[in-house]
Amino acid sequence: MTGTPRSWRLTAGVILIVCLSSGVAIAAYLPPAVLLLPAAILLAYVIPVAVASRRPPLGPLDAAALDGLDSLPPATVVVAARDEAVVIVDLIGDLAAQDHRDERGRPRFELIVIDDRSIDGTGTAALRAATAGGLEAVTRVVRRGPPPGALDDPGIPLADGKGAALTAVSPASYAADVVVVLDADARIAPDFLRRTAGYFQRGAVAMTARRRIMSPPSLPRVAAELAGAQDDEQTGDGEIQRGRWALRGCSEFRGNGILIHRELLEAVGGWHEGALCEDLDLSTRVAALGVSVGWAIDVVVWEEPVVSLRGLWRQRLRWGTGIIRRELELTIPLLRSRRLSPFGKLDYLGYSLQTILPVVLVGVLLGSLVTGSWAGLLVLLAAYVLSGVILGIDGFRWSDPGASRSPLVRLWRAIRVIAFSASWLPVFCVAWARLALGGGAVRYAKMEHHGAPEGWHPGGGPV
Repeated sequence: MTGTPRSWRLTAGVILIVCLSSGVAIAAYLPPAVLLLPAAILLAYVIPVAVASRRPPLGPLDAAALDGLDSLPPATVVVAARDEAVVIVDLIGDLAAQDHRDERGRPRFELIVIDDRSIDGTGTAALRAATAGGLEAVTRVVRRGPPPGALDDPGIPLADGKGAALTAVSPASYAADVVVVLDADARIAPDFLRRTAGYFQRGAVAMTARRRIMSPPSLPRVAAELAGAQDDEQTGDGEIQRGRWALRGCSEFRGNGILIHRELLEAVGGWHEGALCEDLDLSTRVAALGVSVGWAIDVVVWEEPVVSLRGLWRQRLRWGTGIIRRELELTIPLLRSRRLSPFGKLDYLGYSLQTILPVVLVGVLLGSLVTGSWAGLLVLLAAYVLSGVILGIDGFRWSDPGASRSPLVRLWRAIRVIAFSASWLPVFCVAWARLALGGGAVRYAKMEHHGAPEGWHPGGGPV
């Protein structure tokens, strides 16, 4: 991963100073009634998004309608994996069970596994699993970096991260137009690829799968609550992205389950080696071409929860840093785009405020401590909580409907996910500070995966 350009560090420093100063000024000089205006603006954004999420441009099809589509397109599944021998076997087993096949039962997909300098036998494990699942004819494993056991060439350092790994195989070499990018710990139902193909058959060019977090019964109570909060947070995020898509805003991919047409991927220049969050980087480059990313409620990808506070902090700090780096690098080119609508640009700017509002809140907190006036801080926090409750309660209408019929259950889940998502407040503050003060290389914090518990499976059909 490359270092931080000096211009980015300067910009981050200015943003920190301006936001902190603005927060102090808000607490010291602005009456609480004035703060009702930005709170109203926030709610004016949230409510239309929630309403729009009910009418996406492309909705899911039932099994009969899906089977009625002619000649569903084939897919290329790309998995970048580094030391993932523990989990990649289960993912390939899920791919072997896919029902996206021709009349003779042959897979209508290829699998590309990018073995990114693994030392645990990931590539070998992938080949064995593909052979065992009858996918050896449609599988290729590409080694990135030196052979196993050899030392990296210090003269030719390779960038870390999923985005960098994906550059090992050019999109031009993909066999199919429908490109599916999965993490090595992903678990998918047998109809995952067929449902994906159904969206592209109906005209989609950029979609993202619905991410869900596994919460096996074997988890301790605290870890289970943490996993449940992560799952509900993904539901809330899906509600926002689905609404932004319906409004033709700058909706975004999510890394585990990127679904994109190969021609569009090539049109934006393929994968970006220096992207810390390859999904957000790709989202912004796609948006510059005027394309909104769709959100497929019935194309579900499951992944492992992060059940340690240290692991959660590392994950979120990487995401937060990647979000900010994306903004510093691509905001100006995006706003200059002639293919993105004025509303799309406004949506991007409004959504991006989430990275600087935490810094403003810190300034408000400091100003409140000095002045003893807490009204401003309470108004802003109330707007944040109310927005989360609206999105959460509305989003849970289609997440596990049977378990979410009770308004009290939905309210509790909304409050839980709001408390959990508050972790983003210190994350963005630290990320901005690190960008402003640090100039060294950015390290990619890889998450450890252990696999689903024995007997767990993703099931079939929409959730």
